[in-house]
Amino acid sequence: MPERGGRTRIAIDTACRAQQFVVLEYAGAVFIRLLDVNGSDLFVLDCFAGEVETIAIKFEDNTKIVRQPVAADMRDVSKVAIVWSDGVDLDLHAFEYAAEFGGAGHVWSGEPGTQEEASARALRDGRGQGFISTSGAGGEIGMNFEVYTFMHRPGQTAGAVKLAVDYKTRGSRPADKFCGTGTLAEVRFKAYVMERGRPARQLDLAFSAVPCGADLSARARFNSRLIPDLAIRG
Repeated sequence: MPERGGRTRIAIDTACRAQQFVVLEYAGAVFIRLLDVNGSDLFVLDCFAGEVETIAIKFEDNTKIVRQPVAADMRDVSKVAIVWSDGVDLDLHAFEYAAEFGGAGHVWSGEPGTQEEASARALRDGRGQGFISTSGAGGEIGMNFEVYTFMHRPGQTAGAVKLAVDYKTRGSRPADKFCGTGTLAEVRFKAYVMERGRPARQLDLAFSAVPCGADLSARARFNSRLIPDLAIRG
């Protein structure tokens, strides 16, 4: 079922598979869900790779169902997503129209905004606005993902959105397994950049290891060199 903001709602109802796992695959990302005692689940997929990519739904008995995602307004949005497997928290930060850190136009999971708020700002300012449409804290069974959605509007002002990624779990002074030769000193993840009307680009990225006890500067922690700017065309 279509959802606003470039999302699709997936409803599963299969009583004979109560409390079984179901695997959903989309654009190379894998998400694992546990069905409830009635064999039901409701999952909202943020279509960060568009409607061309299919959704494969696999059950424990190897039954596989393939569906096309359906979204209410995919032609009006751009999306940037990060997808990762490790049990750590990564934060996606968007800086709209040269916004300052912590100022108006800095959108992230701590200040995610909503679609309604983005639409209201767009109407007021005459330019597109965005919000965090999916937020992940690194605790999923399968992959984790976080998505920033930019809502375009007719006659909008041209500009750009700068993207940054923070290895939040590592923090400003890494220690233990998050530094040196620790098991989570280096974290790999994928980024997807889908500009309105264009195919999604996939990037293979990583946070490299840093020495334990090092004081990371804001530039090093909020890395804006990994994901290219999202171009907003008038």
